[in-house]
Amino acid sequence: MSSLELDLRTLGVLEKAVQIAGELGAKAAVVYVRSSYRLLCKVYHPDLHRQRRQAAEEGQRKLNAIKERLDMTGDDEMARFLGGAATRTADGHPRVLVVEDEEGLKENLAELLRLEGYHVGTASNGLQGLKAHLSFRPELVITDVVMPIMDGVEMVRQLRARQPGIKALFISGFFGTRSIRGELMEEIDRHGYPRLAKPFRPSQLFALVRQALV
Repeated sequence: MSSLELDLRTLGVLEKAVQIAGELGAKAAVVYVRSSYRLLCKVYHPDLHRQRRQAAEEGQRKLNAIKERLDMTGDDEMARFLGGAATRTADGHPRVLVVEDEEGLKENLAELLRLEGYHVGTASNGLQGLKAHLSFRPELVITDVVMPIMDGVEMVRQLRARQPGIKALFISGFFGTRSIRGELMEEIDRHGYPRLAKPFRPSQLFALVRQALV
């Protein structure tokens, strides 16, 4: 679960915001979230609860911490998250992020997954994958291991810090070779992530994707 999703759940506004995004659009949902926070601040104001001042002050501290994080989340980013959540709720199809530096393979994988009904986002290296994750909010990340700028293992390690239960599938043409250092394979094995050696058949990919999303 992302920090933004957790904050919206803590405020008690996530489900309604997603509903509004589906009915009226993501921008309207952002307005709802921002206004809900301001209303809660008034409700929890300690001066209104002199007999329960300590509880009100604690609630206010939690709200202020959430406000700091939400203030750093732009309206466009929040709109993308809520719009994506509304789409996910509406049609039930999971969101899959493909991170692959080989352009042709990346597009082929994306097209195959779209034909299977998945919502698909793409990135060309681990750093781009981290950025894409913030707005796309995938249920599964399919990533190459060896890539320029940031490898897939390091990307997933950082994603785990944001979302401890992140699901990932590693693909590579270098499994079993020296190109993938021992510590990279140890990281993949330690967390039990499935892996698929290139070249592979679409049926093999789909089977692992379905298994990962169970």
